[in-house]
Amino acid sequence: MAGLPIVVALPFVGLLLLSGFWASRRYARFEQLPGHYDIAGNPTRMAPRRTMVWMLPILFSLVLLTIATFTALIPREMQNGEPAIGALVGGVSLVAAQMFVLWLTERWARSQP
Repeated sequence: MAGLPIVVALPFVGLLLLSGFWASRRYARFEQLPGHYDIAGNPTRMAPRRTMVWMLPILFSLVLLTIATFTALIPREMQNGEPAIGALVGGVSLVAAQMFVLWLTERWARSQP
């Protein structure tokens, strides 16, 4: 099925966008959120809350959909293996990255008065 990578990617896009809605409500009391962390997980730069809540979910969603779309458009004989596996691995990886950033942000938020 040519569109299978896109079908596999869509639930991950949904999870990424839901994480944005969750973070928007969860961190509504803050005007700014950490925009960058050092290697120890400490915030090194602050940025507007809206930017930090939505930047990664939207960027990750666009990247995943672009990869899945191009994978679906490449002729089958030019592909190695099952193209849906790439969408699955990409989706899991990007959702995991988003969850890591949310974990760091939550850790920071709990330390705030």
